[in-house]
Amino acid sequence: MAGPQQFIQPPFPTDLVEELHALVDRPIRVMVICGTQTRTLLKYSDEDILPEDLEIVTGPGCSICVMPAGHIDAFVKIGKEPDVITATCEDLLRVQGSQESLESIKQKGALVEVVDSPMEALDLARRYPNKIVVFTAVGFEGAAPDVAETILEAASEGIDNFCVIPSIRLLPPSLDSLMSDPELNIRGLLCSAHIQSITDSQAYADLARQHHLSCAVAGFGIAEILQGLISIVKQIISEKPIITNPFNNVAQTEETIRNSKIMSEVFFAVETDWRGLGSIEGSGFVIRDELSLYDAVKRFNVRFKKGEEEFQCQCAAVLSGRLTPDECPSFGISCTSRHPVGPCMAAQEGLCASYFRHIFGRL
Repeated sequence: MAGPQQFIQPPFPTDLVEELHALVDRPIRVMVICGTQTRTLLKYSDEDILPEDLEIVTGPGCSICVMPAGHIDAFVKIGKEPDVITATCEDLLRVQGSQESLESIKQKGALVEVVDSPMEALDLARRYPNKIVVFTAVGFEGAAPDVAETILEAASEGIDNFCVIPSIRLLPPSLDSLMSDPELNIRGLLCSAHIQSITDSQAYADLARQHHLSCAVAGFGIAEILQGLISIVKQIISEKPIITNPFNNVAQTEETIRNSKIMSEVFFAVETDWRGLGSIEGSGFVIRDELSLYDAVKRFNVRFKKGEEEFQCQCAAVLSGRLTPDECPSFGISCTSRHPVGPCMAAQEGLCASYFRHIFGRL
């Protein structure tokens, strides 16, 4: 009998590395938004694949990490209510609010369940009709259609023991805020292929034009990332950012048109807070009044508090691309994967957690 099929690792793209090194003839700063792409680059960092003059800056690409303490406090406050089941993603559990986290209140007896999707949270509501299931809707714009569809399904079935804390954020307004800072001096933007699943790629195209950014959309493998960086560097050197913006190649499909319709039925954009970036206009979603039964913020009469974060670490600077995790004085000392201080370490997808695994995982 034949053994299990083995995965064949693709050959390392040495030719692309050589091309990138030959192209870079000046200091260039490129922001890589996606955490998955950053982790891929970290994986190959020992091979010194990037030219010395090509600096990679990470963006606010972790939705858990940019969640301000005031939002965590709201999750905690609702989660401590009697007969409430908080349905949340695993990554959010250890992120600290002002005083507590969802994990800490779970240890004290609060009902907190880990789910992988909003539909799974709705299933909990069906199974426990005597409890109110509250789903913590975190993520970027790509997560919004699934949350909207779940709310509409709950409404159509008359399920009244399900609601959502809307904490979804839109990346383009936050990137616009960052690109407006001349000290960052970002010349290029590498976006992930996830952009192909969102409903409004035009916002990214407008962002690129407004800030004269050279851009590329790339997959998550090292060869695809290198090809994206090569494209960006060529645009910068020629001083001619591509006329046909890569975001315009994202075609409208029946799915994206449907998603846009669903989202407009459920949400509208408002100003919201970002950890490390402050309050940004049009960067968050709230649920429309006609569906207020499914809005946990209105149902439990809570508010998202504003204010400065009080973590003894530099998460704010890391999230805004001003520091790398290993430049934070707390990194690997008072802030570790077992004892995270800030959200960038607490969240498995956070940049500090990725750096920690990369650096200390080999010791």
